[in-house]
Amino acid sequence: MSRYFDYNATAPATAEVVRAVATSMATDIGNPSSAHAAGRRARNLIDNARTQVAKLLGVKAAQIVFTSGATEANNLALRGFAAAHPRATLLVTEIDHVSIVATARMLATAGTAVEFLPVDADARPDLDRIREATERAPCLVATSWANGESGHVADVNRLAAVVAQGSLLHLDAAQAAGRIPIDPTAAGADMLSVSAHKLYGPRGVGALVIGEKAETITPLLTGGPQESGLRPGTENLAGIVGFGVAAEIALQTRDAEAARLKVLRERLWARIVSCFPDTLRITPENGLPNTLTVAFAHVGGDVITVALDLAGFQVSAGAACAAGAAEPSHVARGLGVPESHRRGMLRMSMGRDTTPSDVDELATALAAVVDRSRRAA
Repeated sequence: MSRYFDYNATAPATAEVVRAVATSMATDIGNPSSAHAAGRRARNLIDNARTQVAKLLGVKAAQIVFTSGATEANNLALRGFAAAHPRATLLVTEIDHVSIVATARMLATAGTAVEFLPVDADARPDLDRIREATERAPCLVATSWANGESGHVADVNRLAAVVAQGSLLHLDAAQAAGRIPIDPTAAGADMLSVSAHKLYGPRGVGALVIGEKAETITPLLTGGPQESGLRPGTENLAGIVGFGVAAEIALQTRDAEAARLKVLRERLWARIVSCFPDTLRITPENGLPNTLTVAFAHVGGDVITVALDLAGFQVSAGAACAAGAAEPSHVARGLGVPESHRRGMLRMSMGRDTTPSDVDELATALAAVVDRSRRAA
């Protein structure tokens, strides 16, 4: 039987979500912008889902702008800010998700002032540098609440504390929402992005949370007045309904599931390090509870991934969005992973269906693969 350890790439939709999406697609025929009964029902379903997502994120429903996912939400945050504030500066870290890093690079080529911030081995940027930059001129500081490749969780309260008044903070919470408690308001976030499929919802739907200070961002698209004019186009009704159901379930199960997965994560690490003491642990103990990223010496993560796949285990050599790249992960480089281990990064992310026996079987298979690969090198 196949064993799935790639929940950070996508978490399989739950049965409740699948039923909700299928039912909506089959029965909710109205356009949410229509004034007739079918349209009003569709609008009510979106409003209900907006409330469900808002409760998970600890924000007001009116702050939620539905998008196609966190990538679009990140683009809306960064590009929308740059368009509305052409003289402002964008600050991003070198290990952020590619939808932030690549967008920042594109904006830089178009004339936006962009600073890429290095991080230390614990994924922390230089807070003094952020303070100085935001005091000099208005800035948007954009980074990840939790890094889906390394498993590091940002100290968002310390980060927000150094962002000067007049600047904004955007947090990509795609890997954090539903896995750890988040409170954007308490954390001082002005914008927040999430994806439904990271928390067992449908693919192709997400949201950008927009606070009062960020309400002047410019939409990416032109068209109708949907989503407060920031995301025109007929809404993905069935996807949004499924997103709401997934958010409601995540709020109910998050804390207990996090505790369970952390135990499994440490069980897996203990097995790995007992077999290969030279393995580097990338994910800290206070990182994402479902994630264990490690780096092996003298063996490639892509080699391990393929061999484990043939053995019935799905893992990742890095973020799914960067899969297929010939060079080592930009996260590995940014964290200063030694050259001897940089190509040997492996991410194993667990979820609701992961059991202790799954973890033990993966550890056994992994030990055989790494040992065989090293002997063949």
